[in-house]
Amino acid sequence: MPATPRERLIQTAIDLARKRGIAGSGISDLLETSNTARRSLYQHFPGGKEELFAASTHQAGSWLAAALRSQDGTVADLMSELFEQTKRNLVTNGFDSGCPIAAAAVAVPEDETIRQAAAGAFASWAAEISERLVAEGRAKADADSLASLMVSGIEGALLQARAARSLEPLDHAQRQLVALATA
Repeated sequence: MPATPRERLIQTAIDLARKRGIAGSGISDLLETSNTARRSLYQHFPGGKEELFAASTHQAGSWLAAALRSQDGTVADLMSELFEQTKRNLVTNGFDSGCPIAAAAVAVPEDETIRQAAAGAFASWAAEISERLVAEGRAKADADSLASLMVSGIEGALLQARAARSLEPLDHAQRQLVALATA
């Protein structure tokens, strides 16, 4: 568990969003699971739950964008690794843990800050992939479109896999998106 109360709160928010969604994650759950005092929550996140989940969404999104940036190989290699890691995570967590960014994207309507953080995360992932596609010789508009499809494809396949409790949707999406990356 991270050392500071702020870090513990952010990590706990990410974990709870992955398992329960944001609406299903209450302040009491956050405090108990992170072993953090209520005053620490409001000291670090004066806006309360919404501010915390916006920060955790930004953190989770930034982590994956950095991972995409640091990965060697082609976009096809990147997509294969991303799908394989997603499948490992699903199996390890008994299909009960999804993407915290997807959870933020469907946050309740009044949580606009959280949804904006999700939109920013998705856009940063697509930008990272698009940049690599351009470096591989694709036209910018084609690269942007394909990168957006890749982000949508993995997120949609993850949702289907969780619902079906099966890796098959991820296998199908992986096969098609890797083929598109190499075309």
